[in-house]
Amino acid sequence: MPRKKPDTAASSSKPSTTLEGLSDDQRYSLVEQHKQKYERLIAAKLAANKAVLDFGKIIKADLGQHGLAEIKAVIEGGTTEGEAAIKARIERDARVLRWLGVPIGTQMDIFPDDDRTPLTERAFNEGKRQGLAGESCSNPHHHTTEAHRSHNEGWQEGQKTMATKGFSKLEPEVAADIKKSAGIGSSRPSYQVQ
Repeated sequence: MPRKKPDTAASSSKPSTTLEGLSDDQRYSLVEQHKQKYERLIAAKLAANKAVLDFGKIIKADLGQHGLAEIKAVIEGGTTEGEAAIKARIERDARVLRWLGVPIGTQMDIFPDDDRTPLTERAFNEGKRQGLAGESCSNPHHHTTEAHRSHNEGWQEGQKTMATKGFSKLEPEVAADIKKSAGIGSSRPSYQVQ
C-alpha cells in the first residue's frame, strides 16, 4: 500500500516560529539559553587547550624538542595519504639540499618504487613496531613462512623492551603516598607504567 502524501494545507496552517515572530522577552530568553551553553563550550575548549599544552610539555620533557613533531608524524603516517605527504616533504627537502650544494649522501632515490628490504626484515620490523606500541600480534604472513617467524620474533622483542624499559621507579613522594594510603611498610621498590 503506497504512503499517503502529507497534507500541505494542514501543515501550512500551523504558525511557524520565526525570529520576527518572537517577542522581546522570548528573544532574550533564547539568547540567555544559547549564552549559557556557549560559555560552557568555551570553558571546555579552554580546558582542553590547556590540557593539550600541558601534555606537550610532558612530551618535550620525555622525548626532547622534536618529540611532539615525531608523534604528529607517526599519526600522519598512519594513513596512505599521510605517508605520501611525508615522502613528498622528504623528497622536497633532499632536492633543496641538493640545490644548495649540501652533500646528503650518494643515494639517488630515497623511496624507490620497489622496496628491496628482505621480507623477513620488514616482517620483523613490523612485528617489533606492534610490540613496542602495545598492540596485539596480528601477523599477516602464512604460518609456514620465515616471514611469519620473523614477525613473531620482532613482536616478542618489542614486548620484551616494553616490559624492561617501559617501567620506572616511582618518585619517592608518590611511592610514600601510595604506601601510606595502602598501609604498606614494605621496603620493596614501587613501579609505575610510563
